[in-house]
Amino acid sequence: MNNPLDDLISLAERAYVRLEAEQLIEECLIQANPEPFNKLLEELVMAGTESLGILREILSVIRSVKSTLNQEGMGVQHDLKKTLSQFGVAIPRDPSGGAQESFWQIYHYGFFQEMKAHAPWLKMEDQLLLEEICNEAGKQVAQIARRLVLLKGLEEKVMDWITGMIYQIAHSSDLYPQTQQTPFHH
Repeated sequence: MNNPLDDLISLAERAYVRLEAEQLIEECLIQANPEPFNKLLEELVMAGTESLGILREILSVIRSVKSTLNQEGMGVQHDLKKTLSQFGVAIPRDPSGGAQESFWQIYHYGFFQEMKAHAPWLKMEDQLLLEEICNEAGKQVAQIARRLVLLKGLEEKVMDWITGMIYQIAHSSDLYPQTQQTPFHH
């Protein structure tokens, strides 16, 4: 039977690790540098399989941040669609993709030119305003994309180490004791 105090301490430790991981990941995203995170990973790996639970918690944090960033990106797309619709312009759909593809097309350089081609009736001042709006949305999407790429790298590293530790645990001699062979006596 588990001691309630031990359970509480374990929960507090996990909450602390999660908070620390969130702050470290945010720092890495702001600096666009995974090195502080890599150092933490190295320490956890050196600690051995006991850090498996912490790695799982960190993976959960990474996935949560990725989800938040994806939502931010979809918000940029929604806001841009809404703004464009006020000018009578729609984001052209990429026939090969769906909503996600139209989100990423905001990032590419010629996006405003595509918008302009689909709305030749716009006055010059409206075109200039839309160009500014499209450029700003492109900058936001580019920043989100860079952060998502960094997070994907962090996620892959953590998943690799988790997989390695699980493999190590599964193949450790402690888990599968060697059976002793006894010679047959006649």
